[in-house]
Amino acid sequence: MNETDQLNWQRDNFENDFEAWEGDLWDRKRLGIQLTNYVDRLQCGAVLALDARWGEGKTWFVRHWAKHLDDTNHNVIYLDAFANDFLDDPFLTIAAEISQAFKNSDEIGIEEVNDFNSKTASVLISLAAILPVIAAKAGLHWIGLGGVGEAWQEVYKEGKEVFDTVSDEISVKVKEQIEKKIENHHIEKQTIQDFKKELAELAAQLEKPLVFIIDELDRCRPDFAIRLIERIKHFFDIPKIVFVLVMDKAQFSKVVCHNYGYDEKIGEEYLDKFIDFTVGLNSLAPGLMDHFKINIHSTFKNLGIDLNDQDLNGCIELIDFYVKEKKLSKRAILKLASQFALLYSTSFDSNKNQLLIMFLLNPAFLLKSNTSLELLKILLEQMNNYVELHKGDFEKYHGENYRADSPLTVLMRKANFFQDELGILIFIQLVEYYEQLVNSQKRFSVVSVRNLRPTDNKDFHSGWKNYIFGGI
Repeated sequence: MNETDQLNWQRDNFENDFEAWEGDLWDRKRLGIQLTNYVDRLQCGAVLALDARWGEGKTWFVRHWAKHLDDTNHNVIYLDAFANDFLDDPFLTIAAEISQAFKNSDEIGIEEVNDFNSKTASVLISLAAILPVIAAKAGLHWIGLGGVGEAWQEVYKEGKEVFDTVSDEISVKVKEQIEKKIENHHIEKQTIQDFKKELAELAAQLEKPLVFIIDELDRCRPDFAIRLIERIKHFFDIPKIVFVLVMDKAQFSKVVCHNYGYDEKIGEEYLDKFIDFTVGLNSLAPGLMDHFKINIHSTFKNLGIDLNDQDLNGCIELIDFYVKEKKLSKRAILKLASQFALLYSTSFDSNKNQLLIMFLLNPAFLLKSNTSLELLKILLEQMNNYVELHKGDFEKYHGENYRADSPLTVLMRKANFFQDELGILIFIQLVEYYEQLVNSQKRFSVVSVRNLRPTDNKDFHSGWKNYIFGGI
């Protein structure tokens, strides 16, 4: 699937054949199987939202889940909404994808698929009943209507000369078309009902539900994204068809608010009208951290970082700490690994490399500290506060390795980021007695910047800033 194992400098290539859950760094397979079992039990249609922040691996998950569904003989459609938002109306795209899925199925005959396509065309014409003359008057090209749009363009071309010179007549024709649409309203309603009935009859023939995954919804043109979820609810809310909308729900609700002028709470309520329930794609759970460490180790190796185990453990433990504290996304962690690969010390100086990790994870440290030792003092305090707040989690996941009477000592032993020259217990004591810390700078100068020598305030800030952003 990738040219590299865990981390690719390019985007994942899902167009070629790949194995479901290959490189499952976040143990997403469990969620995929759980969702599959849920879908199989459904006796009705449903619209699910898969909610996660940008960079949490939504596309990776749904692509692998789609492959898993396909491997287990499910009917599955994957649609990149962002790649299709140049269209005006998503109805045709959704219907065409479903038609193709029916055609590919062994359970539905070709004549039945053709009947469905015919009813789809009738609905599309109803949706576009007054567009020909409006398009002619406005000079528009209705790309979003596909073949129907092309037909309207032909009408426009053939009558262009007349339309250009007789605008009053066009206005009359627009009025006539609107009046005709009102008169035929009951016919159009019946057309839509016939479409939904045909769709329901075909879906009922499927042994397993059709899963329609719509990705990149929060990256779409806002009006297209909103119309898409409205079309799903109004036309495709059918038993045995399950839609999965992939989005950052908080961001998407802001799009709704902006479009309709709602406040934030109303925006979420509006979305919930179209979504039956939301599945959160959670960040890495503490219980999976050992699995994560194995894979991030592999990621470092793929980037050419040949650290010894002792050095690597210190870096990974620091990442562990910040993943939990700041809820870093998968993408953020991989970007961190890439930047670390560019800047890490090839002299295998563990102290400098782990200071680098700290800066990359939290650039604000540059503003809070004037020396390396002051930086370490801040870090120790943060880690101590974190352990105190999450004492129960540490007891649960670290078991006998956790000592409630000395959480800071335990975490620092786990972090292990000054395991060689710098004795952790001695350093903690020095932090508690800052006067001794100041008098001991020479002893611990190994952790300073610029060849690990003590520096003044100006050199400390500018040195690390230049190093991180310029590699110098």
